[in-house]
Amino acid sequence: MAITSNTDSSGVVPAPEFHNITVVVEPVSDGSGNAGGGKWKVTCTPYSSPVFTGDAILNYQLVAPTPSGIVFAGYEACAPLPGRQLSKPSISVDGKMMTFSDRNSKGEVILVTLRFKDIMEILYDPEVPNDGVH
Repeated sequence: MAITSNTDSSGVVPAPEFHNITVVVEPVSDGSGNAGGGKWKVTCTPYSSPVFTGDAILNYQLVAPTPSGIVFAGYEACAPLPGRQLSKPSISVDGKMMTFSDRNSKGEVILVTLRFKDIMEILYDPEVPNDGVH
């Protein structure tokens, strides 16, 4: 497997692109939620975070009115070769932020399933479209 370099024409590695995505997880009593069997409503802002540079950083941050007991438990990615595009996550000590990098070496849409935990595990699927740095 060849490792590609993200240097520019002068040989300098450009600074990584930073994407901060805020996440709200709210309980829903009427079953109309989009996660956890309709028991939770998860909203990411922005929902989709297109990546146009190599080695982008994706930072997901739980914000109010998310209940204090909800924390990140990781993520799963679905793409032809997700292990070669996305790094393992780093989760903050309080569990409210999850950060990972995106190599963006191939143009593809990577479906990411965010994993949260409270009393039960909650899954939610935003997407990360990769433009593919050549």
